[in-house]
Amino acid sequence: MKPRWLALIAVLALTSPVLAQVPAQSASPEQVQQAMLRQMQIMAAMFDLRTSKLGFEETVSAIKAAAEKRGWKVERLHDVQASMRAGGAKDALPMKVISTCPPGANEKLAKASQGKAPPLPCRVTVFQDKEGKVQVVRLNTSLFAKAMQGEPARVMAEVAAEEDAMLKGIVD
Repeated sequence: MKPRWLALIAVLALTSPVLAQVPAQSASPEQVQQAMLRQMQIMAAMFDLRTSKLGFEETVSAIKAAAEKRGWKVERLHDVQASMRAGGAKDALPMKVISTCPPGANEKLAKASQGKAPPLPCRVTVFQDKEGKVQVVRLNTSLFAKAMQGEPARVMAEVAAEEDAMLKGIVD
């Protein structure tokens, strides 16, 4: 039996007018708008967005420290704002991507799914929104756990619990 997460991907594909083979020129503006809204809703569910209790740099530092305290390696810290500014975006707001994951998470998931589940992205993005609030976003691993079955679901739920514990006290 195929994992239920494939159904989630199929839903994403079927909600797109292009991928559903509905010619854009034959779709009414209302149909296009509804399809775009469905896509946005699905995309919103795929990510876990939370407001930080701390300032921008404090949030980045707290996530790094919490990850390292749990034995996670912080593989990389990418300063997206600096990259955007180097590319000419003068008004780029603060954004950093922290590459970190629970030890062995991808190996456990690969073994549990017999190599059928894609690897976890293992990224946490911290950014400042236009209102000045600091936001933390990551893949909604608990949603993906619910879409899986058996051992892969259990492993993904463990990863979700680890991530939630790592962010405890940092985000609302």
